[in-house]
Amino acid sequence: MFENEIALNQLQMKQFETIMADLPEETLFMPGQGHGHPPAWILGHLAIVGEMGQTFLGGKLTHTFWVQAFGPGSTDEVQPDEGLKRDSLIAAVLSAYETLRSLASQASPADLEKPHGIELFDGTPVQTVGHAVALLLTSHFGFHLAQLSSCRRDLGQGYLF
Repeated sequence: MFENEIALNQLQMKQFETIMADLPEETLFMPGQGHGHPPAWILGHLAIVGEMGQTFLGGKLTHTFWVQAFGPGSTDEVQPDEGLKRDSLIAAVLSAYETLRSLASQASPADLEKPHGIELFDGTPVQTVGHAVALLLTSHFGFHLAQLSSCRRDLGQGYLF
């Protein structure tokens, strides 16, 4: 299950690491031009949403205190904090998606057919746990990856891909 989505997420993770190599610590709280999200918010959001995806498949939230700051519906007004360092945020993203991919690869068809219960997707074609996990592994991650890439380009870096 999720063979394609896992492969795409693994590719996106390589892109993520390349992009993050060019975003230094001092840029974490600088809003990106166009979208307005600072890299710290994007990283925290990706991490907590990856962990939230794990809960559909028997996993747990590791950073429960990040739900309000970075979860769905949060603002991007994140302030510098000792706990929000570049390396720890990157590690949280990498860990969240490594675990999500692992859980997704072991998920049963019965679990994936259950309704996800995400209010944001009410009335959309995204109706099951399987749909939600596929979205998190692919388009949601890719959307925010593009925002991080934009922050990188704001620093004058050339295109990567």
